[in-house]
Amino acid sequence: MRRRGRALLVGAVLLGGCVTAPPATTPDGISVRATGRAAVQPDTVFVNVGVEARDPALAAATADATRRMTAALARLKALGVAEADIVTVGYSVDPIPAQRRTEEEPTRIVAYRASNVVRVRIRDAAAAGGIVDGAVAAGANTVSALQFTVSDPAGAEREARAQAVALAAAKARELAAAAGVPLGEVLSIDEDAVQRPMPVARAVMMGAAGPGPIEAGGLEIVVSVQVRYRVGAR
Repeated sequence: MRRRGRALLVGAVLLGGCVTAPPATTPDGISVRATGRAAVQPDTVFVNVGVEARDPALAAATADATRRMTAALARLKALGVAEADIVTVGYSVDPIPAQRRTEEEPTRIVAYRASNVVRVRIRDAAAAGGIVDGAVAAGANTVSALQFTVSDPAGAEREARAQAVALAAAKARELAAAAGVPLGEVLSIDEDAVQRPMPVARAVMMGAAGPGPIEAGGLEIVVSVQVRYRVGAR
């Protein structure tokens, strides 16, 4: 009986030790956040180009939309846009009901609306205005979702990253000096890279002759880092 009691007591002590074991300690350190920026000139434009047609007859509406889009696509390709850089992103045919004078009045269809929209990638930002103008002149009558970007941001990201890490190191040295402790090695680095417009690109509203001039403005690559340094004597 005594042996069994001692065995239970030892088991309880072992279980208690497993449950209350202290967590591993982490080294003393400071964590700093810094952001680096690199300006780049956009070289690629994405834009939605579409057609919309309305007619009392369904066949006439779809035929008009087809004719307009066929002509717009032909013009885009003639102006140097590759077929692989044109993708359909929207196609719809909707009835247009007459306005009802009372709730009891039955719905009456007076026309049909057909629309077709393609997403176009223009690999020469400087040519974007002329290309969009050409598509509008050929028959497109909607232009939207204009977006400027850079095809290869790797170089600008490296520049922004190096700047961010250097700023983080400078900030860590200042904090350590202010606290009167020596700054040690880097313990961890976390990165988050994004691309943001600077300034916002703009397009003139579409008129009879087309959307008009399109200005790219500029872009900046932004890289933020969070760096943790060891401080104090090891």
